[in-house]
Order: sequence, then structure tokens, then C-alpha cells
Amino acid sequence: MNIIVLIDKFKGSISSIKLGKITKSTLERKGHNVDYFPISDGGNGFLDTILHNKNVKKRYAYVCDALNNKKKVMYLMDNENVYIEVAKIIGINKENKFDIYNATTYGVGEVILNAINKGGKNFYVGLGGSITNDGGKGMLNALGYEIINNKLVNNSSIDLSQYTFNIISDVTSPLLGNNGATYMFSRQKGAKEKDLIILENNMKEYCKIINEYTNIDYSNKQGAGAAGGLGFAFLSILKANYIDGIKFVLSYLKIDEIVDKYDLIITGEGKIDEQSLNGKIVFEILKRYNKKTLLLCGVSTISHDNLYSIVPSITDANNSMKKVSYYYKKLLESIKL
Repeated sequence: MNIIVLIDKFKGSISSIKLGKITKSTLERKGHNVDYFPISDGGNGFLDTILHNKNVKKRYAYVCDALNNKKKVMYLMDNENVYIEVAKIIGINKENKFDIYNATTYGVGEVILNAINKGGKNFYVGLGGSITNDGGKGMLNALGYEIINNKLVNNSSIDLSQYTFNIISDVTSPLLGNNGATYMFSRQKGAKEKDLIILENNMKEYCKIINEYTNIDYSNKQGAGAAGGLGFAFLSILKANYIDGIKFVLSYLKIDEIVDKYDLIITGEGKIDEQSLNGKIVFEILKRYNKKTLLLCGVSTISHDNLYSIVPSITDANNSMKKVSYYYKKLLESIKL
């Protein structure tokens, strides 16, 4: 059987590329032909997808992480095209520290400047996996913008309108409100319940300043709430285009052009739930391709034909997180194709 593997990371435990390698080696021992492609919705693993194109070159910059520690960050270039994964710059650090009030997107702006100096013109920025909630203020500071007396001032020596920016994400949330950056995502970045109203009010004030500068309210645009509001800064100041993450990735990898030669698709993610079937990677693959498809995951809260989960069929949740590679392989071995 010819099998294509398009499985997303199991967030917090194992990457898409490692899952692909395990699937390929396990199923090829059973006599199948297997190809895998690292996929991402724009968050963690976005650059793994881009690296599948052998023409891209690795580039490096020493920039600030979310907590203002200097770090070496990789991004990719293909001629004038630049690919940036925000999670690599301002994602969770090795110490697992959070500081929701001071975490900054400054390093994202530094990477953009580094890429411009190397000839970058067209930017594709994978949003997701950040520990910030600054609305992109830090990035704008790095690019030469300042807020002075509650007004945004452009002191940049670069005409950023000469560059094209695209944000790649599956987050469609607005900047503000119950579904916005603060109330929807900041708890997982260390915010406590008492912090939410403070953070939201800070974001409202910041939004007001940006809106006065642009004369257009971008706060309700699709993706404005992504990466702690970083999407808002890209949309409003850098006039970025919003692109759905999985649609971008499938197009970039040209999956539509090759999928017909496969008998089976294997996809999945760490947790498959109702949200997975409402615009996430799994949903897009099921909707797009009329092929037999297996859904694999760590844990599932729904029932679906051809869905297999590590928990509870192979082991419990505690063990699965400790030895996810081992138990994922066991799951594959238990499936009869």
C-alpha cells in the first residue's frame, strides 16, 4: 500500500517530523511504501515544513527572546522570500518561565531587520506558540516605531511599505473580547484570572493608539488575536495578508498534485476533539481529499471512523507523555491496514 503521512505535532511532546519518521519506519517494516511531510498550522514546526523545499537556505540572527535574553534564532530564505517561525523566537524557553506583563515580541522585529539586510523582500511569518501578549508592540519598537504621549510615531529608517508580509496561522480570533488574545489565550501563557481585566484594558488602550495612527480599526480582522495580538500589529502597521496555516502548507508542499498516487492518508494531532473537525488540520485534510484516511492522536474526545488514540487503548495519559515515541509506535503496530 502507498501511504502519505500528514500528521501534525503532538503539542508539547513530539514534533510532526519525528512522528513522520516513526510512521514511515514502522509501516515500511510491514511492507508498505510510505512518504511523510512535516506539516504545521503556522505554529511550532512551521520551518520544518519549509525545509522540505531543498532550495531554502538557513539564516541566523542573535535576537531577544520573549524575556529579553539573547538567543540564536534560525529563519529561512529562498531568494527574496523569508520564512520566520515566531515560536522559535518568542516561544516557551528552556526554563519554562512566563512573564505575561513583560514578555515582548521585540525579537520578531529584530529577525525581520536581519532578513531585510540580507535581501529579504517577501515575508511569510508563522504565528503561534508565543508566550507574549503585547499586541506586537515590541516588534514595532524594534522596527522603529514608538509610542510617545499616547501617539504612535514612526522613526524607522526603512520604508516597510516596500516589503510584503504574510501571516500564516489557524487562529482567526479578534484582538479583543472573550475570543480575543487575552481572554482566549493568555492563561496558557501564565496569566491568572485577576490579570485578565488588566491585560485586556492595556490592550484596549494600545489598540486605540494604533487605530488613531491607521484611521482603520484592524482589531476585528481575522488573525488579529494570534500570537498575543502580534497578528494585529502585522495587519494594521505592516499591512500583512492573513493566510490560513494548513491551506498554505498543503499548497507549499504541492500535496494536491501528488495525493492521487497514494492509497491511504494518515493524519492527526495530539488531541482530536470537536475543534479538530472545525477548521483545524485534520478537518482540512478530510474535507480536501476523497481518500481513505486514518486519524491518529494521543487522546480523543470524539468518535470517528478510522480514529485511533494512544489513550486509553495503548496506555494511560501519564505514561503516554513520558514515552510518547514508544507508545505512538505501539499504536501504529496495533493497527491492521
